[in-house]
Parts: sequence; C-alpha cells; structure tokens
Amino acid sequence: MLHEKIYLDPTDERVVLETYVSTNTDNSPRDAMLVLPGGGYHFLSSREAESIALAYLAKGFNAFVLSYRVGNPDDVYPKQLLDASRAVLHIRENAEKYSINPKRVFAVGFSAGGHLAGALGLMSDEKIVLDTLGIKPGDNKPNAIVLAYPVVTAMAPTHQGSYKNLTGKPFDEIPEDEKRLHSLELHVNENSPPAFIWHTAEDKAVPAYGSLSLAGKYVEFERPVMMTLYPYGAHGLALANKITANNPKQIDEIVEPWVDNSVKWLETI
Repeated sequence: MLHEKIYLDPTDERVVLETYVSTNTDNSPRDAMLVLPGGGYHFLSSREAESIALAYLAKGFNAFVLSYRVGNPDDVYPKQLLDASRAVLHIRENAEKYSINPKRVFAVGFSAGGHLAGALGLMSDEKIVLDTLGIKPGDNKPNAIVLAYPVVTAMAPTHQGSYKNLTGKPFDEIPEDEKRLHSLELHVNENSPPAFIWHTAEDKAVPAYGSLSLAGKYVEFERPVMMTLYPYGAHGLALANKITANNPKQIDEIVEPWVDNSVKWLETI
C-alpha cells in the first residue's frame, strides 16, 4: 500500500491529504474515495478517517483522507471548501500515479464532513472557489457523494455549532442569505452529482430533517439518490462496528452494512 502525506497548501501545513493506495498493479484503475471526517468544523474525528479509508480500500477503492482547516477562529468558509477542492484536483491530476479512474472520484463525509462533501458536490462552482484556484467548473467536483449523518441545512433544526464554526458567527447572528448559502438542499439542481445519504431517526446532535430535505430536492430535480433512514442509533456511528466504536452505543448491526450498500450503489453510477 502506498501510504504518504501530501501537503496541499504551501501557506498552511494543516491541509494534508493522506493516501491509502493499493500497490497491486495487476488490476485496472480503481475508483477513488476522498474521506472527509466530521467534528463540527471544530476538530477532525479520528474515528471517521483512517478506518473509513481502509474499509473502502478493502472494497477495491483507492482512498484518501483529507485533514482540512478547522479549530482556529479564522478557519471559516470558503477555506474548507478550498481544501477539499485541492484534494480532488490533486487526486485527478495524479490519476496515473494512484492508478485511479479520474472520472470516478467520489467523496464520503461524516456530520460536518458530510456538509463539506455535500458542498464539494453542490457548491464546487462557487465563483470564489473557481477564482481562487484558477480552475474551470467541474474540475473539483466529485462524480458522486456519500453523506453519513450530514449537517445539511440552516433552515431547520440542525447542529448550530457547525454553522457557528463555519461562518465565525453565533448561529442567531448569521444573516438569512448566509444561512441559505450554506444550506445544501438549496443548491440541488439538474447537474447535481448522484448522492447516497444515510441518517438515523434517533440522531439528537444532527437531526435528520436536513438529510430528508436534501433527498427530497434530489427527487424534485430527478437526480440519482439513495436515502436510508435507520430507526435507531446515536450520532457519530462511523462504521457502526467494533472497529470505530468507543462504546456499545456506537455499534449497530442494522446500520453496519452501509459501506457495502454505498459500494453497490456506486457501482450503478
């Protein structure tokens, strides 16, 4: 396995892409999976990083974990979206090195990382991103997104702390137009990438309203979407098994097959 760290931003050493790439060269190019851990745009959850990459590696993907900018007061939009865009650009530009298909680059994100994966898919052509990176629309857009208990909307019950950290403002002081900018469901259109979304009805930290709204918008625009709402399970299940669990509540046999299900679904894309 090729395991290396790539520093994507010369101005900030925190922006790191870690590779989990198979060195088996006998096979045709693999699909690529970019992993975006959660953490409320305040920290990066280690439970939603390497273990996720290895799970997809075992399913035939070459995987990449991004450490994006969080934790400082000035780590606000669009920095995280720029970091994720740089990651997609690097993966595609090095498709031969990593033996991946540049037309099958996917992103999976968890909680706030799910918001970032969603933004990468739905807001990749924002002018500030294209102008800053000097790229064309689509260069940084994943071919499909996988969202695990994502933060989606500021227009319904949500994880207010993620939006506070993303914008640098208390949630109640975020202007209406800015809340709309960061509500992913309002960016769905006829060109949105296919989406696989899962959530639990019991999630108290990030209510499932956002995921349901996002899936509904996909249906409205007739874009490919698979949405699974599991009846039980707390926030932050990750793989929902012993590999990523810190306590028994993070293990759920009903939820655990989500990785397999996402892989089967991505094969249809």
